[in-house]
Amino acid sequence: MNLDSALVPLHRHPLGFIEAFCNLGARQQDLLDGTGISPAMFGMQRACISYRQLQRLFHNGIHLCPQPDLGLAVGMQFDWSFWGPVGFTVYCSPSLRHAGEAFRRYMVTAQPYFATHAAEPNSYLDADNRVVEPIDYTTGSDEEPVLRDFIREFRLAITLRIWDLCGNKSVADPSVRVRIAAPSPAEYSYYDALPCDSLTFGCDSNSISAHADYVFQPFRPLRRRTFDSILRLCERELARVPAAVTFADRVRWHIRAHFRPDLDLKAVAAQLQLTPRSLSRRLAREEESFRDLLHRVRMEIASHHLCHSQLPVEQVAEIAGFSCASSLRRAVKNWSGLTIGQIRDSADAV
Repeated sequence: MNLDSALVPLHRHPLGFIEAFCNLGARQQDLLDGTGISPAMFGMQRACISYRQLQRLFHNGIHLCPQPDLGLAVGMQFDWSFWGPVGFTVYCSPSLRHAGEAFRRYMVTAQPYFATHAAEPNSYLDADNRVVEPIDYTTGSDEEPVLRDFIREFRLAITLRIWDLCGNKSVADPSVRVRIAAPSPAEYSYYDALPCDSLTFGCDSNSISAHADYVFQPFRPLRRRTFDSILRLCERELARVPAAVTFADRVRWHIRAHFRPDLDLKAVAAQLQLTPRSLSRRLAREEESFRDLLHRVRMEIASHHLCHSQLPVEQVAEIAGFSCASSLRRAVKNWSGLTIGQIRDSADAV
């Protein structure tokens, strides 16, 4: 990615971080120093900044607000309006699954550098029927430990807030558990304020988990019309993102966000308000096909579960839409050149 391209809408994430840092004691003038951002730009609806400018804003905020767990503090107060329309789905999504799909698909409108992540599998269903969401994916700042830790703390707080607002708490097991790779902190401060039932430090990875019923069971049916209207607005915004995001990218994100074993061209075209023929033609102009995109997503989901979960191969095949375990084994071999056993052995060795 080009760190100097002005692609990040100023009125989304950047203003949200400015508000949060100022609420935590930073002076706005000092916060903007060296960023190339001025207060005169705040009211400009189409003003955009580069990721390098956003990084400088982060550095200034971290320096001006020296406190433990700063990323958690910022994440706990970051307002949903700074995500644009998709932020408001936390109040009306029928389930946590619906909210998660919406954020993954439309977060690019607030933070374009998340575009690649939007199409990649992240959460998985584990053997104890808990949905696990790792929070270790690349931040874009992994070479700078302080900035990396700030972003990961922010991500943890934001994700837990979404899970708390959108999860079905009436299910038999509504517990939300967090595993943290870092050692237990001397002061828990903001960790105590996180909306979860348990925190375990010193783990081998960072993740959030909850029972599948908590994630998938709808519980706010009367808000569905509002949710659908917000998604239509988000879809119009997504159509205006920079040209670097292709139509094939948009279709792939949609397949990933709405994936189910029986998903087909007709369903995706209807969701995108296109005819199946029009969708296929537009993909063909980019030398892509719906069938290839669907297979790619299916293989990514299967590979992700094989690497991270302890589910039997038969269940992974069912989740990814394969007719049987043998079909999945052949597809994995053709896709990666590896057997399922080799993939799981290599994942265990990491």
